[in-house]
Amino acid sequence: MDTTLSDRNHFLRTLIPWFVISSFLLYLIYRVLRQAKLGLPIECFFMAQVFVVLLVAPYLAARAVRCDFLNTGFDAQYAFASISSGRRLLRLLLISQIPMLCWVFLSTGAALFVTRIPVAKALQMFVILGIYSLSAAAVGVWGTQVFRDDLFSAEFATLLWCVLIGGAFLLNPLQRYVDDLQPFIPPILHLNPLIVVCCIFEGFDIFRNPLLYELTPVPSYVFFYPRPWYLVGVWQIVIGGCCFLGAWQISRSRRFAV
Repeated sequence: MDTTLSDRNHFLRTLIPWFVISSFLLYLIYRVLRQAKLGLPIECFFMAQVFVVLLVAPYLAARAVRCDFLNTGFDAQYAFASISSGRRLLRLLLISQIPMLCWVFLSTGAALFVTRIPVAKALQMFVILGIYSLSAAAVGVWGTQVFRDDLFSAEFATLLWCVLIGGAFLLNPLQRYVDDLQPFIPPILHLNPLIVVCCIFEGFDIFRNPLLYELTPVPSYVFFYPRPWYLVGVWQIVIGGCCFLGAWQISRSRRFAV
């Protein structure tokens, strides 16, 4: 009984701070998106959710793996080599995302309660945010194996999302050397995690927003957002799967090197 109560109290002490941090980030990002007039309130809300998940999930996973390393009680090299099975890595990854998934469920439920968004769209966003959480966590696990530091891992994940989200803006210097950018646009749209909001909310075209229209050459070409809506999530699963397999391979090689 005492052990159960202790575990529950520890879980709540872990859960509540991340709820507060995630909600604060959601509010800040939402206000910035609304100030920039990038979409309707509900569209900005879900884009802010995507940002929060991509920022927080890798750190949660990296922190969980790092703590597991430290709890082994061995020297640093052996501690990193101690996680030698994909099952153990996967378990750490899933457990680390419990606070994130709970927050996604509650925040999406709150949006459903206070707005007139259809239930189907709210469910679609919950599914895609769950996918993003796990794939981003896999990036965090890989970063921990490579950098051996949870902060560096989170920073690498943030850099990766900046490249994927900002790919449309990176076309500006490229158009100096390439006459036709049309072949580059579909990969950029499919790999951009924010584009899923445009896929779910039909009629929402972020690239033809007055603020972004002149900042990227994408609106100058004929393009289509990925269909069906979950195709963007499939690409995130591929990214997360590759990172997880890479982390597993690194842990195995370190085990044999010890």
